[in-house]
Amino acid sequence: MKTKNLTIGFIIYLISTLTAFSQIVENDSIKLYLEKDSVYQDSVNISIKDSNYIDNKDTLSYKSLHYKKDTTIKKQRPKGDMLKDNIDLSAKDSTIYSIDGRKIYLFGEAFIKYEDIELKAAYIEIDLTENVIYAEGVKDSTGEYIGQPEFKQGGENMKAKAITYNVKTQKGFIKDLFTEQDEGFLHSEKTKKEPDNSINLYHGKYTTCELEHPHFYLSLSRGKVVPNKAIIAGYSYLVIEDIPLFPLMVPFGYFPTTKEKASGFLIPKFGEERNRGFFLREGGYYFAINDYVDLAVKGDVYSKGSWLVNAQSKYKVKYKFSGNVDIAYSKVVYGEPDIPESYNESNEYRIKWSHIQDPKARPNSNFSANVNFISRGENKYNSTTTEDYLTNTTSSSVSYRKKFANTPFSTSINLRHSQNNKTGDVQLNLPQMTLNMSKIFPFRKKVSVGKAKWYENLGINYTGNFENKSTGLTDTTIFTPQMWDYFKNGIKHSIPLSTSIKVLKYFNFRPGINFTDRMYFKRTMLNGEQYTDENGQIRDTVIEDIQKGFYNVYDYNLRAGLGTTVYGMYQFKKGKIKAIRHVAVPTVSFTYRPDFQEEKWGYYYLHPDDTNGTNYYSPYVGSIYGIPGTGKAGLVTFSLTNNIEMKVVSEKDTVNHEKKIKLLDQLNFNSSYNIIADSMNWAPITMSARTTLFKMFSVSMSAAANLYAVDSTGKIYNEYYYKVNQGKPFRITNARVSTSFKLNSKKLFKDNNDNKDDYEGEPENTTSDIMGYYGYDYFDIPWNLSVQYSLTYTNTGVQSKIAQSLSFSGDLSLTKKWKIGFRSGWDFEAKDFTYTSFNLSRDLHCWVATLSLIPFGTRKSYNFSIGIKSSVLQDLKYNKNQSWMDNAY
Repeated sequence: MKTKNLTIGFIIYLISTLTAFSQIVENDSIKLYLEKDSVYQDSVNISIKDSNYIDNKDTLSYKSLHYKKDTTIKKQRPKGDMLKDNIDLSAKDSTIYSIDGRKIYLFGEAFIKYEDIELKAAYIEIDLTENVIYAEGVKDSTGEYIGQPEFKQGGENMKAKAITYNVKTQKGFIKDLFTEQDEGFLHSEKTKKEPDNSINLYHGKYTTCELEHPHFYLSLSRGKVVPNKAIIAGYSYLVIEDIPLFPLMVPFGYFPTTKEKASGFLIPKFGEERNRGFFLREGGYYFAINDYVDLAVKGDVYSKGSWLVNAQSKYKVKYKFSGNVDIAYSKVVYGEPDIPESYNESNEYRIKWSHIQDPKARPNSNFSANVNFISRGENKYNSTTTEDYLTNTTSSSVSYRKKFANTPFSTSINLRHSQNNKTGDVQLNLPQMTLNMSKIFPFRKKVSVGKAKWYENLGINYTGNFENKSTGLTDTTIFTPQMWDYFKNGIKHSIPLSTSIKVLKYFNFRPGINFTDRMYFKRTMLNGEQYTDENGQIRDTVIEDIQKGFYNVYDYNLRAGLGTTVYGMYQFKKGKIKAIRHVAVPTVSFTYRPDFQEEKWGYYYLHPDDTNGTNYYSPYVGSIYGIPGTGKAGLVTFSLTNNIEMKVVSEKDTVNHEKKIKLLDQLNFNSSYNIIADSMNWAPITMSARTTLFKMFSVSMSAAANLYAVDSTGKIYNEYYYKVNQGKPFRITNARVSTSFKLNSKKLFKDNNDNKDDYEGEPENTTSDIMGYYGYDYFDIPWNLSVQYSLTYTNTGVQSKIAQSLSFSGDLSLTKKWKIGFRSGWDFEAKDFTYTSFNLSRDLHCWVATLSLIPFGTRKSYNFSIGIKSSVLQDLKYNKNQSWMDNAY
């Protein structure tokens, strides 16, 4: 009996011991509620198939054990320093607790979330007493590590081979670290993490290549990473494709990683030019003033005496305005003094300002600026881009516009500038002010009832202008005291009055009056005087008398127009073409203007040396808004506008199964006949046309023809051209044809596939054929081509001239990583190529190589560069170039 009772007791003890010995949990997730000195419990489902674990103190080993499902676990939490917050756990394979509950083991896609810490790994071990978390990856059947730890805390993300982290002290030890630092990536053999999230590393790598095995890196003996501030390194050297370049070493390094603006020095570029010598360019200092504005002060210096000072600033106030300023002043010493034809010494400047106002800031007003004011030689000697060098004219505009709410009035104030950098001519408008009133209908009822009367459509609008404009000003006189002598000014009021009346249902009759008033503040009168020459003879002369005051000069004209719209349609019963539609808009108008040369108007005077009473002059000639015309005019103007469209069958349109194609966008004819003039009543006939074919080929044409003959000097006389030129109806005085052709691979082959990337390794099938090589289809290469051609014909009656121009550009992507671009043209007069350039680029993953070549001409040069893509290491590059300045004279 005692033996039997002892046997039963031993079996009960064995069962109870095995039940508490170890728990294997296989589920999706488990949450532990760990409060200090409290009892915790959780109900878990335990299941295990063939794999069994046994706890030997703190070491796990395999043994044959079997557990029942749906077992409820209740444990007393051990005393000591424990985690302060809830911790979320999950593991795909299993979760195991030690006998004393002090350790937790997670197997297979393990995950932990505690406060702001997230950790993923193939295996995670938690020591609840020491507050330590350990994670590592495991080897798969091929010997490769999988499930390597991924650690995330706040904005920091790390990958490693193994991580040991104390959640209480926030210190950690990391093996084979890989983490991203802004635009760069950091590798480290051994790493210590500090509570302030700074990292101390040993045998590290810093690179901007995101690959686990980077193409290049800076090998760091030791270093420290201060989050959002900098990476500080000890002795470092460059490694490219695992080849250490020991000569390219630095005793220490400092790589800023701050996300905020920071002031600092700008490293200059160095090189050599034959005509200006050795140089340092774009060196200086950057001032991060505040969140709204910054400032960069830079300079260039050359060994032969040239220098440049440049200040650049950007500013932005969100939802209000933004802009940038670029001011530069330079002294250019170019060439050799011993060779006068190639030597130049000058002072150059540029002022650029761009300002944009947010439309939401002030809906009824807007201020904008686009200033580009430069000296004549600025683009020639200091341009850094092809576009700047080829620009012969520059312009500026500063404007303020305001619309008065709930009124038809608006106003604008403009300051304008334009200049020709070849001739040095400068034109200024300081200022140009305009007041507009949109059309109002004074006789229209607020609430219309029935059909509107003709007078209710009577509308009037107003435009007032004041302008102070320069003429004859050059870049040598612009900043002199005499500058204001080149300005002319005045005020102009334009008041058109018009209405529209329907006639015979299909015609619109539009009568109207145009009144123009000009106000000038000076005029030039001519006075005849006599003087005695050196021989004692009395002679007559004409003296200009400039009179200042207020002078009102106005004119008016009466006009009436009659027009309609005619539609023509031809429909096809068979074929893909369904219909062709022609729209024609003929218009006839009559304009009457009195003779403002009559004495009663006071706008014209007999010339002092006139002998027969026919030579008149106006003291307002050359005024800013001109003068009224001489002689009565009764102009009958004819115009015809045409548009032709075609409707074809379209499978893409699933609703109407058709689409419209424009055959002729525009075809216009214009001329006029003066019924009051006593001779040469017909004005020249003008024609213009424009069309687009196949969405890629556009053509525009214009021409003017004169109906009257010319004499041997090119002067037109009152005789029809066809009478003296064997029946030819007219003489073409000028004509122009221009075409633009744009084509790319997507338009030509709409079903082409996306580009294949370069193949880094050799594929299984290395057979090449006509369609491609290593799987790349060379008939599927993205490309663009653009061609512009123009022909201009002029005929003065004495001689004719033809001028042509041709330009073309394009690019070709051999692969996604190879790209070729070109730009050129043909000068038909010089029979030579115009400005020509070629560009070649190769994407080298984290590097990029570019070659720019100008093979001939005054800009003959080349520039080869290979460097890092990332802006963090933008100065880590190699340049080889020849400046175009070495070939220009």
